[in-house]
Amino acid sequence: MPRIADKTLDDRILRAAQHLWRSHGETALTIRAVATAAGTTTTTVYKRFPSKKALQLALAQRVYQQMSEKVTAAKNLRQVYRNYLDFAEKHSWEYKLIFGPLWTEVIGPGQPRSVKTWLLQQSAKEFGGKPRDYEQLYQALFLAAHGAASLLTTTRHSRANQEMRLNCLRVCDALVKNSKILRRAN
Repeated sequence: MPRIADKTLDDRILRAAQHLWRSHGETALTIRAVATAAGTTTTTVYKRFPSKKALQLALAQRVYQQMSEKVTAAKNLRQVYRNYLDFAEKHSWEYKLIFGPLWTEVIGPGQPRSVKTWLLQQSAKEFGGKPRDYEQLYQALFLAAHGAASLLTTTRHSRANQEMRLNCLRVCDALVKNSKILRRAN
């Protein structure tokens, strides 16, 4: 009798990898540990992900999708960067995975960026014009929020993190309030 393929195996492997990554980052992510946590063999993991880098890339793409869903659940522009910072603080290892050495393969040029698409569309909806008119606003918000998020993920120093978060929110709120300055002229 032929074997039946386990359609949930890739997801099980990635969930196991994410659990390991979340606890200790890259040092916890070994093919053997992932296989054990997923209830499969190292050979099976290697058949689906031929290298540790391939597994990390698939995991980074999965985490980016999760982050995108959280961020774009915002009701407005002011909420989007708050959700972004929340995700980075609550999932610091995953955030570092997305924006670590693999970032160009996850969100680099030519890669789909659902957060960017959402923010551009939301900007046009709130302020008028076309989504492409708000490219500079997107870039400014992303760079401010990413800079703050990168610092927030490096330490658990609550006072410093609170100050960094508050300053980032003030800057991003000012950017949104003054979005006309960053809007592309037609």
